[in-house]
Amino acid sequence: MRTRAVIILAAGIAVGASCRSAGPIDIRVSLPGVSPFPAGSFAEIIVTDFRNEASLPDFDPGLELQSYFAAELRRAFEGSVSLCRLPPETAASPSFWRGEAAGRDRAVFLTGSVRLESQIRKALQDKKVPFDSPFDVSRHGLIEQRRWTLAVDLTVISGVSGEPLFSKTFREDRNYIDLEKPAEFAFSELSARIRDALFPTLLGTPTVEKRTLLRR
Repeated sequence: MRTRAVIILAAGIAVGASCRSAGPIDIRVSLPGVSPFPAGSFAEIIVTDFRNEASLPDFDPGLELQSYFAAELRRAFEGSVSLCRLPPETAASPSFWRGEAAGRDRAVFLTGSVRLESQIRKALQDKKVPFDSPFDVSRHGLIEQRRWTLAVDLTVISGVSGEPLFSKTFREDRNYIDLEKPAEFAFSELSARIRDALFPTLLGTPTVEKRTLLRR
């Protein structure tokens, strides 16, 4: 009788498990990039240095962004990638761009301005503070963080007409507990995020996105 009861109980547990809905799972899917440029509309991308909107000692984000974009484009773009200097703002007319693109096959320019800035901010710390602390009301401590912000006003210019084809502002932020985190380190992380946002638009490359699959 006892053996029979154990068998019935085990069967009940199995049936209950089969009826119970499974939890959601996270999956990653590759989605095609959506680009405003028709396929094959340009065969060369000319990357200029970017105009600095905020100067930093011993670090030039405008030149660094040019080098970074050019290196990454050479890995992802099948056509040619070259460099040119950004002219003074007053000289950046359609005739300048047409002249720079003369003799090139379906060239476009990647240009714009960049701002890399940081500021110290106060933030709540999860760790509780002592009872005699002035922060007893919140029961949390305050810590200082350095927030680095990279903002890029980017424009794609036609080498044929010298007129803008596409413009967009990209902005990325990140907080660091290490207040001495150098500008180069923050630039490396934030520019990679901007690349990931730009390339699907510029090149129509696919993106890998996270989705939640609900199972019954």
